[in-house]
Order: sequence, then structure tokens, then C-alpha cells
Amino acid sequence: MNRKSKPKTHYTRPRPKSHGPKGPKYLKPKPLVLTGVYHAAPQGYGFVSVPGKEEDYFIPRSDTNGAAGGDLVRIQVPDPRRTKARVLSVERTNDGTLESAQAAILFRYSVSPDFPPEVDLAAQAVAQAVSPAEAENRADFRGLCVVTIDSASAKDLDDAVSLTFDDRGRRVLGVHIADVSHYVEKGSPLDLEAFQRGTSVYYVNQVAPMLPTALSNGICSLNPQTDRLTLSCLMSLDDDGEVVEHRIVQGVIRTTDRLNYDEVNQLLDGETPDRGPLSGSGDSAAAMRTLVTQLDRLAAQRRRLRRLRGALELSSTECYFTLDSAGNVTDVSRRATGRGESLIEECMLLANETVARHLCDKGLPGVFRVHEKPSPDKTEALRKQVAPLGFSLKDGGGFQLQKLLDAFHGTPREGAVNMMVLRSLMKAQYEPKNLGHFGLAAEYYCHFTSPIRRYPDLMVHRVLTAALTGQPLRPLVNAAAPGALQSTEREVAAVNAEREIEKLYMARWMSAHLGESFPAAVTGLTRFGVFVGLENGVEGMLPIEALPGGGYALDEDTLTLHGADGGLTLAFGDPLTVTAVAADPSTGRIDFTLA
Repeated sequence: MNRKSKPKTHYTRPRPKSHGPKGPKYLKPKPLVLTGVYHAAPQGYGFVSVPGKEEDYFIPRSDTNGAAGGDLVRIQVPDPRRTKARVLSVERTNDGTLESAQAAILFRYSVSPDFPPEVDLAAQAVAQAVSPAEAENRADFRGLCVVTIDSASAKDLDDAVSLTFDDRGRRVLGVHIADVSHYVEKGSPLDLEAFQRGTSVYYVNQVAPMLPTALSNGICSLNPQTDRLTLSCLMSLDDDGEVVEHRIVQGVIRTTDRLNYDEVNQLLDGETPDRGPLSGSGDSAAAMRTLVTQLDRLAAQRRRLRRLRGALELSSTECYFTLDSAGNVTDVSRRATGRGESLIEECMLLANETVARHLCDKGLPGVFRVHEKPSPDKTEALRKQVAPLGFSLKDGGGFQLQKLLDAFHGTPREGAVNMMVLRSLMKAQYEPKNLGHFGLAAEYYCHFTSPIRRYPDLMVHRVLTAALTGQPLRPLVNAAAPGALQSTEREVAAVNAEREIEKLYMARWMSAHLGESFPAAVTGLTRFGVFVGLENGVEGMLPIEALPGGGYALDEDTLTLHGADGGLTLAFGDPLTVTAVAADPSTGRIDFTLA
């Protein structure tokens, strides 16, 4: 038989002698009946995603039974060894709405804003105030100037910062993290649910939290001027901003106040905030202003040190959606991070590095945040992508990648080049062994600073607490590998859900702007069309049929799209002006044509 020929579906099993000359009959596999979410393809066929199944099931056009995209359906899989199925019935019709499509995406990725009753009951039973007994024998930081710095809309405040000086005149950066492990006991209903969720999922002004709000917004949130329990990492710094000593302690804090990025950025830009805690005239406001400016100087030092060791500085922008009371998207915008966001990020990065080094130096188990260097294949693909832009990429090291980013900083191609570099990098993941972090050029790295919304941080807290209090470490050693795997899988699911839901809201916004033209840039090239991104972050498709001329072919060596007969030649980052011609909020698809 030709090796490339398709194997036969049916086969004859060898006949055991004990069954006589005829042997047993071959038993046909029993069909499966499953429930999942239907995803329609433009050609008429579709796919059904089933929670817990890695592959989607293919539904031929003749077997869709009238299902529409986003419907919850029952399917029959005739042969469990294959992924072809037919729709038996439509359990829930979606009427083609964004809301139902969003619900379908959440279902597909096993994301729920609601908790089981037993988990809610366990959360409600947790005391909402710190007792004197709980604060006893902890380091007391309630007399320090300690602040949280976050977005104005944040409700789960799990990190606070302070800056003091030791008896040798050295700066001591304090990163105080909510002691979630004190309230979420390993093996409890709260813990088991948090393990299954792995992370909080944030999607367009909404959140499916890892922990119920009684904890995430209540006793575990470092709310202003309220006693809270912490695990605190205190780092003594030299004049250059390097950590020379550190200690990790169980603490109790009372934050001086809550600051948000907007008012911190206003202060650091040389303006006087017109409202909020930094605008006051008393000693407390003056102390917080001094703290912010000192932390800003430290952050600048830390950025310089990380850059010198080869860390990447990728432009970080997020899409922000403004919705009216009816759920219509009135605006989509991109907000670049300011000095306030960078300030708090540098403090958290330093604490994460310090804790990871602490775990390794002490021989403690842990869950580490691992980011491996780019593979040769990914580096070669990036080299081909940037060659038409006039940049010769020598290797995939951090210094060379940063040189590429710097070359296009402040140019119209900056966003596209950032995206290309991001795509060339390996995916970060969680591992029970420290393997370093390529993007940060960090030899040691873990996640310690967000135990309210990330399960790996909670696991690290448990190890640190056990080491501080003399509890057995063996159960935590055994939990590291499965916890790392589950956390990685749930992070991937969360990112995919967030992105897919964002596309729905982008399409809803664009549906009110059909016929309008926008400046855009090429963000992807395929044989069937061009992906383009607008300045506000909205993305869509420029079908091959919408391009002038014809005979378009994708050059895989240079990753450019070439058209014959007067067509265009397009590469990543090329600027275009496009006109919106179609937008479907139930699928997230947006189509453009050249203006």
C-alpha cells in the first residue's frame, strides 16, 4: 500500500484461536452525545467546542440543523476516534447578539462570573476585619507612608509600596502583598475553586474573579486606611538601585491612602493634581508626594539596569471601551502606560525577582514564571518579516531585538514592529523549576505580587509562609507541578477569552461607523487577505478581493504579499487607508476595503 494513501476506516481484527474459525465480531464504537457551543463558518459548515475537549468537532453544512454562531447545541459524534459530528438539537438560540456570543465564549473557555453556593458560603464566613490576635507577632508597618497605586476602577488592590531608609542611609523598598493564603486554606472549597479558575478574567469592563468579592474586594484588598495582613518583601538598595539585602516577613499594614495612575502621572508630569489624596496640603499628602517622586527615580534606575542586561522594552497599550447604559460602544481608545504605571511595574518586577532568588537560594519549592529564548524558527521568521522594512536582524537575542524596537520607535511602523517581535517570542508559562525569563533578562523570576487574581502567586505565598512558620513543605512540593500546569492552561484560556470578547465589542463599535475611512497598518498577511489594525486598536480583514488588480501571491521567504496586473506589494507595518464595509457584533468579524 502506498504510504501516503489514506488508511481504511474499517479493519479486521486478528481472530484469536480460542474463538474458533470465525472469531469474535468487530464491535463498532458507541456514538457520543455531547453539549457545546456552535461556531459558524461563512461557507456554511461549522465547529462545536466542548469544554474539556482539546479539539473542536467539525459539523458539515448538511448536519448543522439550523444552528447559528454562539448557539448551545447537542451533537452526536458517530465515531469517538474522529472529530466529525452532527447537531442533534439547538439547546439555546442566540438571535445573533453580542451578549449571547460573549456568553458562548465564556462557556467555551469555562469562565464564569458566578461561584458555586458552597464557595460563596465559605467566602461569606470569612471575617471582614483583622483581629488583634491575627496582627500579633507580625511586623507592624502601620506607622509608615504606604500607598496603593492602581487604575481608578480597580477594586482588588493586592499590592502596596513604601520607601524608607535604614541606619546606613540606604533606601529600603517595601512591597506589601495581601496575605491571601491566610484566608484561603489549602484544600478548602475556596482553594479548590481558585485552583480550577487559575486566574481572574478581565473582559471589557467586567471581571470573572478567581476569588469571591468578599475576599477579592474585601478582606484581601488593601483598602485605604484599613488594617490588612500582608506578606512583605523589604529590599535594601545601593545607590544604583541594585538589591544588596532583603527580608520577607509576615506583616500588617494600614495604607495611608489609595492613589490612581492618572493623578500620579499628573504629579510626575509637573502638574499639581486638582483632586485626590495628592492634592492636599497636610503632612500626609506631602509624604505621599515625596514617596511618589522617590519611587519614580528608583523606577528610572531599575529600567536602566534591566536594559543594560538585555531586557526588552515593548510598547504596552491596551484597548479601552466606553459603553453607554444600553451597552453600546461609544468609543474605543488606546492608552499608553505613563510613569505611574511604570513606577509600580518596576517595584513589582523587583519583588518578583527577589522572591524567586530567595526561593532558589533557600532550596524552597516554588512555581516560577518561565520565558524561554526564541526558537531558531521564530527568529528566522522575524528576520524575514523585517527585511522588507530595511532592518537586518542578526540574531534573536535581547539586545538585537531591542535594537529593532528602537529603530522603529516613534515611527508609523512602531505598533506593527512591536506586534511582530511579540509574535516571535516564546509563550511564558509556569514551571516548578526556575529556568529564567528571557524577556526580562532575569535569571530568577516568579509571580508573587498578585495572589488575589493569580493562583501561582498564592502557591508561592504558601511556600514562604510555611518556611517562615516552620510548617511542612512536602505537600507544597507535590502541589507545584500540577499547579503550574493548571495555571498555564487557565492563563491561556483567559487570554483567548478576553481577546475574542474584545473583537465582539470592536465589531459593535465599527457597526456604527460603516462607510467611514481610517488610517491603518498591516498587521498580518495571508493568501486570502490582509489583517489591518486601526490607531485605536480595532482590527479587521481586508479580503484579497478588495485589493486592486489580481493574481496575489504570498512570498514565504520575505513574508510579503505581491499582486500581478497592477496590484500592490504589501508587508507588515505598511500604512493604508481603509473604509469599513461590514461588521458583525455576533462574530467579531470586521471587513474593510481600500479607501
